Amino acid sequence: MGKGAQQLTSPPFKDAAAKDVLIHGQLYDVTNFKHPGGSIVKFLTNNGDATEAFVEFHGRSKKAQAMLKAMPKVPADAETMKARGYNGKEARSSLRAEFEAEGRFDANASEIAYRIGEVVLMHLVGAYLIMATDHFFKGLLCLGIVSGRCGWLMHEGGHYSLTGVIKTDRFLQEAIYGVGCGMSAAWWRNQHNKHHATPQKLQHDVDLDTLPLVAFHAQVAAKAKGALMKQWLKLQCYLFIPLSCLLVASGWQLYLHPRHAHRTKRGKELAFMGLRYVLLFGVVFKDLTWLQALGYYNLY
Repeated sequence: MGKGAQQLTSPPFKDAAAKDVLIHGQLYDVTNFKHPGGSIVKFLTNNGDATEAFVEFHGRSKKAQAMLKAMPKVPADAETMKARGYNGKEARSSLRAEFEAEGRFDANASEIAYRIGEVVLMHLVGAYLIMATDHFFKGLLCLGIVSGRCGWLMHEGGHYSLTGVIKTDRFLQEAIYGVGCGMSAAWWRNQHNKHHATPQKLQHDVDLDTLPLVAFHAQVAAKAKGALMKQWLKLQCYLFIPLSCLLVASGWQLYLHPRHAHRTKRGKELAFMGLRYVLLFGVVFKDLTWLQALGYYNLY
């Protein structure tokens, strides 16, 4: 593509087969572009304004900025901006710029140390209560709570908003999610980025594609087939915590996430997930029978 962006002589969308995305008032030709992050780019192709998505996903990535700069582009005309520009979020963009100028998105070293220290300490306390005291179930509760805390902390790492350094945040996410939750950071980023690209939009937001276990929207529930599934959804408010969450977590931990890590050759993630089970079954639950250990693991 040479140095800098190729300036198109006519808007790429004039060709019926062409594809474009609108970013910062420029139309970028993505007809033959293979997005490194997968198919997520299709959600805002020839539709809407991708500026917000690009900034939130790639604002800290020099590589992404360079790739965007090198892509063919043309300024969007007034008609296009009126129809697609800003997605009605001009006020939000202004507020974000204000917060950015105030340093609200800058990393805070003491906060990072506190939050990582918190999950490490809670794991140690939970393990101690299980192994060295008569407060077994309090220890199990502590480990359950900190697993949830790890989920939120790795969420920051997965958005590259923990330290603001992509490689560091990715490593921290892999470690915290792998050891703390037994799951794949890469799988999470792939799915969660699709969610954030088009949040709460039916047929686009993967977090709404939840059948057969749960339905978060009436139109999703209407797709349920069979009397058993329909009855299950009627009772989902009662089944969500004791059954649905258990089935989802077990399916993710024991099949979906390790399968993704293996298929995509994420050796580091597999190592962190393996370390989790070594620590739990080889150390924390070592005095229990296998049946007891598996039962308490599911409870936790």
